[in-house]
Amino acid sequence: MKTPFLILAAFLLVNAAHAQSGFGSADVSSGEGEIGADSFDVSDMTPDDQTPTGKFTTAAEVGPILQMTKGNWAAVREYDGQDLVYWSHIFSWRCGLKGAKYSINDAPLQDLPMPECHMKYQQPNSILNDEALMTFHRHELGSVKSVRIDVLLDNLTTQSVTLLRENILIP
Repeated sequence: MKTPFLILAAFLLVNAAHAQSGFGSADVSSGEGEIGADSFDVSDMTPDDQTPTGKFTTAAEVGPILQMTKGNWAAVREYDGQDLVYWSHIFSWRCGLKGAKYSINDAPLQDLPMPECHMKYQQPNSILNDEALMTFHRHELGSVKSVRIDVLLDNLTTQSVTLLRENILIP
């Protein structure tokens, strides 16, 4: 009984912090679950069943979490003479997604390759073995000024955010 309360309390704190931060940009879309956003072609897709699994594998389960934690969707780290852009947060909730796209500095959107969900395990969103190497991309040092991420949830709604370097730079 303590676990659901702690999870709820954590999400409420995160939501309050992000409401104050503005997600790092004045040019941030709301991502309230827009159907058929222009970054994804959903014409030949059907929404997945939204019956909660308790394993966070549906849009019904991960959508609210992603909405509240948009400021964490990407991170930038200066390391070994490069900018590393981390996607760990998106990967952690990927099992409720049909896809994701990203753009660095307003470049054209491109697909964000993600590992498959590991449905045979208790925690299907886990990152296993070499999948950890997929959680970041390398760029020239100081070159990443903004990161846009669009996600397509498995109910065929989308969420999107644009994050500024200074607000997602980590040590």
